[in-house]
Amino acid sequence: MSRAVKVSAARVCGVILGFVACLPVVGTAHAEERSGPAVVDGTAYFALGDWNCSIDAGGTVGCDLVVPAASMNVLTFGTQVSLPNVPAIIIDSAALPAHPEWSSNGSHTLPGGNPVLERLTAVNYHDPQYSVTHAGATCQITFNDSAVCTSMGHGFMQRGPVPNGY
Repeated sequence: MSRAVKVSAARVCGVILGFVACLPVVGTAHAEERSGPAVVDGTAYFALGDWNCSIDAGGTVGCDLVVPAASMNVLTFGTQVSLPNVPAIIIDSAALPAHPEWSSNGSHTLPGGNPVLERLTAVNYHDPQYSVTHAGATCQITFNDSAVCTSMGHGFMQRGPVPNGY
């Protein structure tokens, strides 16, 4: 996978032994790198806000949370159940709602982090800002900065400190 890297140049000036000296400095601007998802062995990897996410060829969606959530609400049989200590979230079955994945161990994150998605051109105010669809699953950052993923008839979202699975 190749990525375009924006190179920026600047000058650093200072006084050395009474003389003014300026040196060129060249560096890379990683914050401006944006692209689509990286597909490795059929799995799409991408950053969804502060989450590193992946969608495999079977539609399983998982996100490693950079900062683990203290809890996650999961809709089970019509009742919200709060589950503690959530380092990752996954949709891996049509029979189960989205739920915490305590055994992820960073499995949804590429070495060096996942690529940041390109910002979409919105047609109206309610269009998503960022979106990726792969193997029947969709993840996006909505117009109100909510992270949302859906697959296999289930989904999860986060707007605020507590993610919700359904």
